[in-house]
Amino acid sequence: MAGGGQDPTTQPDDEPGPTPAPLDEAVLEPHWLNLPNGLTFLRVLLVPVILLLLVLDGDAARWWAFAVFVFAAVTDSIDGWVARRYNGVTRWGQLADPIADKLLVLGSLGALALVDELPWWAVVVILTREVAVTMLRIRLVQRRRLVLPASVWGKVKTVSQVVAVSAILAPGVTGPLADGLLYFAVVLTVWSGVDYAFVAGRVARNGVDAVAAVEALPEEPR
Repeated sequence: MAGGGQDPTTQPDDEPGPTPAPLDEAVLEPHWLNLPNGLTFLRVLLVPVILLLLVLDGDAARWWAFAVFVFAAVTDSIDGWVARRYNGVTRWGQLADPIADKLLVLGSLGALALVDELPWWAVVVILTREVAVTMLRIRLVQRRRLVLPASVWGKVKTVSQVVAVSAILAPGVTGPLADGLLYFAVVLTVWSGVDYAFVAGRVARNGVDAVAAVEALPEEPR
């Protein structure tokens, strides 16, 4: 070419490179440090408070343990509503929120077992299911960059666990009623774990399409 200049079509700056993500996709997800995720952190921080109150003697400490647990459980519904209402849904929050729920329930169950108010086998069954499902979710994030949304059965399981723990914590609740609620929660926990395994397998095979199908299900109250 005249003047020794380079052909523009051969310049390094014109070499094909990675296609940038569309702007809308880049700004779609808000920063992970927001109010809904702050409520999730708070739920975790309240777990040792509940444990401390449970090991103390006296009706007052027991009522406080019940009140703190119920408050912590209610924040689960609040953070979900705030996230959806003010566009605060993040992938980190979707992963951390169920983990915070598990820590809240398992921490309270473990403390109740320590004071001989429920059998250890129930804690072990629930712990095994929660660890297995959490590992499934983390595996999907690491291998497929996909977050598995909470299923209907998973939400029903969480509600049953919260009701059972609340009943056991509440002073004056009779043994047969509390035991029945606990056994019902254990059954739902196992069944929801089986359901998650099937859903995770479908997501692993079909990827984003399967996640979209799960998210298209009617939203249940959190």
